[in-house]
Amino acid sequence: MKNVLVIVANPKKDSLSFAIANRVKKVNEDIKNSVEILDLYKDEKRQDFFIYEENAFHFEPTKEMLYYQEKIKKADEIVIVFPYWWGSIPAILKNFFDWNLSSGFAYTYEKGTPKGLLKGKDVKVYTTTGAPKFFYFLNGANRRLKKMFKDQIIEFCAMNLKEFNIFGGIDSGFKGAQKILDSIKA
Repeated sequence: MKNVLVIVANPKKDSLSFAIANRVKKVNEDIKNSVEILDLYKDEKRQDFFIYEENAFHFEPTKEMLYYQEKIKKADEIVIVFPYWWGSIPAILKNFFDWNLSSGFAYTYEKGTPKGLLKGKDVKVYTTTGAPKFFYFLNGANRRLKKMFKDQIIEFCAMNLKEFNIFGGIDSGFKGAQKILDSIKA
């Protein structure tokens, strides 16, 4: 049995992001994995925005950090679900990374070289876009987003990128949503 942490960064409960998160939960629970969905917008421990100048070096972990870091530590697999807005991730997700993937927990430096501390955790990423996927392919945005996640977050912290999915052409009517949901496996 695996522990799966699904992190959702979308303010709308009726979004495709939450439909994806719920599908991930279902397919994992069907094979007896334990799943927790973490709604970054609604969670009771939601963190204020990280102020780098005040928190960059040697600060004491907050109770919220310890809460989220415990969830990350417990997870065998982390699934990240978000809409792709303005060529990037939602600010609340970036804030989650800034606070919780902190030095001493997610990575450290040894002789000036970074060393990841979250070894053995698998990561899957699901993101949705309004524009067609080929648009982001042509302008290089798909490659850039995947590279940023893979190199600067996931592998930096010694985790393994198992899947990176960009679902494009998503309109408010969720045209094609069932095909997307059916493609999600444990």
